Amino acid sequence: MGTLSKWLRITVYGSLMSLILTSCNTDHLASSSVATSSFTIQSGERLMHKTSKSVRVTPSDTSEYPIHPDHLADEIIKGNYEQIYSQTSQAFKQEVPWDTFLKVLSSFGDSVKGYQAISELKQDHTIRKVWIDEQHRRGIVAVFANQLPDYPDQTILGLRINDLEQYPATDHSQTQTIFSPPIQQNWQVVWGGSNALVNYHYEYPNQRYAYDLIVTQNGSSYRGNAKKNQSYFAFGRPVTAPADGKIVKVVNDIADNQPVGTTNEQQPAGNYVVIQHANREYSMLAHFRHNSIQVQVGDTVKRGQVIGQCGNSGNSSEPHIHFQVMDQANWAESTSLPVQFANHFSPIQGETMYPSL
Repeated sequence: MGTLSKWLRITVYGSLMSLILTSCNTDHLASSSVATSSFTIQSGERLMHKTSKSVRVTPSDTSEYPIHPDHLADEIIKGNYEQIYSQTSQAFKQEVPWDTFLKVLSSFGDSVKGYQAISELKQDHTIRKVWIDEQHRRGIVAVFANQLPDYPDQTILGLRINDLEQYPATDHSQTQTIFSPPIQQNWQVVWGGSNALVNYHYEYPNQRYAYDLIVTQNGSSYRGNAKKNQSYFAFGRPVTAPADGKIVKVVNDIADNQPVGTTNEQQPAGNYVVIQHANREYSMLAHFRHNSIQVQVGDTVKRGQVIGQCGNSGNSSEPHIHFQVMDQANWAESTSLPVQFANHFSPIQGETMYPSL
């Protein structure tokens, strides 16, 4: 899969954001979006459901649910499938018949003794939780309503169960260079970590350990008109060099996507910078604001130096930073490297990345 890549695309329709994976090549990006209701069973992916904000809840769905989001994985192990199914949204039930739901869950849970919660992401009136089993071979992702209009709290909007791939040869290694987060304020990790449930880049060698970062306030990444880049808290914020190095690649002339939600699939990275560091390690920062990059090829930069502003260029549908470290300057042909931050901190999806690392 040397030429395959995945780029973050967060599409927000109204107040609901659902995280869905789609494979792509170097001219496209993976999509993470709310879509019309659908259900698929694919190789390695036992259950996926996408929800649409256009589906309204009937009165029969408004009862209190006894299964708290924290306890869903335990209830799957116990085989409490009927109660879980009753807690799903009306759209889910319309797409996923009970017999299918029962068959999939019962066949998946036959050998798992326990799950550990590893990630929780609260955003846009939803809670996205991730669990993995003790052997790190299987995982669960569930999306719950959280003060979401038209849905009772704790309604299960989406459920996905996966067999997990592992790459232990690189998962337990780190860069020789100690990097700092490329930010001056606190940012939230939307994608990041060492499995595909918390970091969908993970399935692709050239972006396996990449991070996608946004800024949130009160559980939302924007205020006001969701179609305007200026409404997003991340847009225009400074992006900094993660370590000392030399600039070896700059693209700075690509327009930001407007309105938010449109994308540029022909230039997936948008405006981006590649920095050469010591130890033959290269960092890449992507989706800069149009004409905001302040460095040129050949410049030397210091850790923490401002190099540009966060934007929404390329195949991105919301302002964010894509940050990764790799073994060569050509990101499409590179091998992604796990980033070593100071204090041995390795943030994953749902956690805060602090500038002081």
